[in-house]
Amino acid sequence: MKAGDRFAALEPIAQGLQSEFGGVSAAIGAGLTPWMDHGSQYTSDDFRNQLKFWGVTASYAFVAEPQTNGVAERFNRTMKEQKIHGRIFRNVDEVRDAVVDFKDRYNREWRLEKLGFMSPLEARQARLFKQAA
Repeated sequence: MKAGDRFAALEPIAQGLQSEFGGVSAAIGAGLTPWMDHGSQYTSDDFRNQLKFWGVTASYAFVAEPQTNGVAERFNRTMKEQKIHGRIFRNVDEVRDAVVDFKDRYNREWRLEKLGFMSPLEARQARLFKQAA
């Protein structure tokens, strides 16, 4: 059964916090600003309060301008083209492994122009280094 509620929407954020910062405690995501649309799962009080607890600030796409969510949509399309389409998965664990592999490779190896041709991991490390200085 596919779930698209506020709890399912929080799961990838919780996974990212756990993976990148080692937990999901109060204020662990301070300074993070994920971009999302105005779906009811993202605008619910439960969702917003959980982000606030983690120190995460939501950034919403402009209403009635779907192109402003284009970066996220393009990321999803690229991930599906490279890891999902054309494959036959035996179970959900294989799908999860393929997505995690793409995410890890993207963060470590992809050079993005908008990040000065650094990988997302390098950009995060540079930002943390600058904040610590």
